[in-house]
Amino acid sequence: MDVYFINAKNPAQSEALAQDLNTRYKDSAKVVMQQTLLDSVFKEATAFLIYPMSLMGLLFLVVTFLITHSTCRIHMRKESKTYGIYKSLGLTSFRIRLSIAMGIGILSALGALIGLLAGVYALPLLLETILSGYGIVALPLTFSWGGVLVVSCLSIFSAVLGSWASSKAIKQATPRILVTE
Repeated sequence: MDVYFINAKNPAQSEALAQDLNTRYKDSAKVVMQQTLLDSVFKEATAFLIYPMSLMGLLFLVVTFLITHSTCRIHMRKESKTYGIYKSLGLTSFRIRLSIAMGIGILSALGALIGLLAGVYALPLLLETILSGYGIVALPLTFSWGGVLVVSCLSIFSAVLGSWASSKAIKQATPRILVTE
């Protein structure tokens, strides 16, 4: 397929020119404006990147869960006597697990807030600095704030779920076993 570009003398009349050429040469040519071509390329690139980016996001959530789970599990092994004392003083397993999960939730919410601020303010500056070497002077980034908030909440939920799952050992153990470990 041969592609030709026509520069219009008056850009305001380019749409009328494209329609005129389409009606005259409808059997042998298709005339579209440059903006239409650019829009189709960006839509295709966006659709192509959605699946890998979604998979990477899911991978990050799983990694967040696993790291939180293993870190909390190690911490619970080290502090088993403390949890045994808490249980012997009358705290229920649910309340101990809830306090651990709340602590992780607050810590991960703080991390998500710092990451959100860095991603919104520092990342565009960094990308513009890097991409200016390739000739891209201004990088028009758009943020879907609803999506950003959903992803932040999912990462917090993943961390809390990891800590809750790792604290299952506290529920199953008696205070005497926890203290003697």
